[in-house]
Amino acid sequence: MQTILSFGMGVESSAILARWLLIPSSRPCPLGELIVITSQTGDEYTDTKRLVEAYILPLLRQHNVRYVQVARAGHLESDGITVLSDTREPEALWIQGDYRLSDELRAAGTVPQFGGVSHACSLKFKAWVIERWMSLNLTEPIRHAFGYNADEGLRRAKSDEATAKRIAFGFNTDEQDRINRAITYDSPSRQSFYPLFEWGWSRQDCLDYLQQCFGVIWRKSACVACPFNALKADGIQRHREHPEQVAEAMMLEHLSLSLNPRGTLYRNKSLIDITLRSDNTAASEAFEQALRQAEWAVYKVRRIYQAAKDATGKPNPDKKGVAYRAVEQITETSSQTAAKERLLSLRGGHEVAEARGITYLYARRCGSTYPAREEFLVALPAFVATKARYGLEWFEEKWEASQGCLFPLDEAA
Repeated sequence: MQTILSFGMGVESSAILARWLLIPSSRPCPLGELIVITSQTGDEYTDTKRLVEAYILPLLRQHNVRYVQVARAGHLESDGITVLSDTREPEALWIQGDYRLSDELRAAGTVPQFGGVSHACSLKFKAWVIERWMSLNLTEPIRHAFGYNADEGLRRAKSDEATAKRIAFGFNTDEQDRINRAITYDSPSRQSFYPLFEWGWSRQDCLDYLQQCFGVIWRKSACVACPFNALKADGIQRHREHPEQVAEAMMLEHLSLSLNPRGTLYRNKSLIDITLRSDNTAASEAFEQALRQAEWAVYKVRRIYQAAKDATGKPNPDKKGVAYRAVEQITETSSQTAAKERLLSLRGGHEVAEARGITYLYARRCGSTYPAREEFLVALPAFVATKARYGLEWFEEKWEASQGCLFPLDEAA
């Protein structure tokens, strides 16, 4: 039976793969029946590429193990996936992907969200991509190994409930929260198993093993703009080593903050503020240069906030429920200076607010009771697409039903 290892390139999955390649007695199957697969989001730290290419890929070549690298091909599932590499002699890690997570975030003017119990970006750019490749390429029963560690029993149990194929994942024993969310990665047709749980290995055990094997401290696999990273001293140092990538993440946060002053990358913390306070001059200068070089435009941003519902299903005017947003580019692209001048020319009698160097012209602020509306103009780099979740026509109907638009397009253009 074939075994699939979802190789996330981080500490746990790298420890599993290294042990399987180096210690025959640890293997769940002959290496000829093993498929290692990675879904590339396009925004991985470049030091991950260096580690994997230096230590893992030579072992895969040595043992003639099939390694598949895939990526999402576009925003829609109908766009399909891209196979970046499928070989038993891998030479390169294709971390650039195809359609990048940052492409989607940039066009939407947002950052990864904290809401819900699962990481939506991981499900869309990793789990779905791997599931899609398996559905297109594998017909025989398979085993799928998960890298949960020995402390992740609940995650393991939930994942097992829905699996028939066997697939290995690399969660370590310290990741109870990730275990709790494992069911979101499962499908009814696969049987999952958890080598680290079976071995009793924690994350530290994985780190120790990789250092013993390769003489290096393995780093966490993550997108640079991941809001779930704990930016402690080692994270700040890693940012200093990747200034260009951090600058790209700062741009994503700038776009998000332009469309939502509360839209910081981290919960209650701003990557831009952290970068400035940590004296990461190279990243800050690269970010400022990117702002200067970008084409800018003035955008209109509107939100309709519904009231949350209480236990009986009745609207609770004191609590915010679902929000619907429409973003529209209302001027031609121009330089940063020209776009800001155009914005201020539209000021009229409306409120001007400043935050983190961003100017907002408010026609209406959201009140303290719901339902409510919000509307403002703002200048920002013209990466963001004009859009609303259910289309502008749908949004306009809802907006007009709530007393109409305060910045008509023909007046602001």
